[in-house]
Amino acid sequence: MLRPDSVLDTVIPKDWDVVAGGGHQAYFSAQMRGRPADRYTTIAVCNRGAGASDAPPEVSDFGVEVFASDLHELVTQLGWRDFTLMGHSLGGATTTRFALDHPELLKGIVLLNPADPDGVELPPGVNAEEAIGNLVAAIPSQTTAFNVDAAGTNVPADLIEALGRDIANAPERRLLGSLLSVFAQRMGDQLDRLTMPVLFVGGDIDRMIAPATQLASWAKYPAAGLHMFHGVGHSPNLDRPNELAALLRQFIEETIPARTRQLEEA
Repeated sequence: MLRPDSVLDTVIPKDWDVVAGGGHQAYFSAQMRGRPADRYTTIAVCNRGAGASDAPPEVSDFGVEVFASDLHELVTQLGWRDFTLMGHSLGGATTTRFALDHPELLKGIVLLNPADPDGVELPPGVNAEEAIGNLVAAIPSQTTAFNVDAAGTNVPADLIEALGRDIANAPERRLLGSLLSVFAQRMGDQLDRLTMPVLFVGGDIDRMIAPATQLASWAKYPAAGLHMFHGVGHSPNLDRPNELAALLRQFIEETIPARTRQLEEA
């Protein structure tokens, strides 16, 4: 979440940015690199089963709808509203679900290399749980470089290692439940209900979500802005932290107010 530093913990300000993301603690530390720190403070949420958050026992305890519900409970308890919500990768689907369910709480949303709002259509005869189970089982054996997919040469090695450990150590039931849920999403026909500004950000050498898939996803969001980073993989926050921070600042400080004025004048 982003808020003006001048008020710190004494007043709930109007400008917040909730970073939903994939839920990994180290990843969210990385999300904060390069943020517009002179005016905003970033608050990162570790979803259930990630970082130091509790991990319930069942596969069904994890998924897009569950994560979005948890996030709503959090902001309700804290009394927050009028913030910008950003989700990365699987967290992009959580952000979209939250925006559809609670548009009155948001000023805008940012989708960073997000999962497609219509999930994944498996070939006939392919069992989703078996296919995703095989995918999940392979994650710990993949290299850290593959799991993180950062193309930047200046990313600190200790950060990459921390991210790799977070991904590899996530409970298998969390990964399985999350992916089953993401594959099953079918939100595309609801996206015209999104009235808040939407910014779609991607990378043109993303190995996790191919650029063509990213562009097809972007096209489903009516009037969404698009920024594709050149030479960037699945984690623009790692590869181009300062450029991403500038992009977020422009969206929060210029795009959202301009859209608000348009709605007021309509």
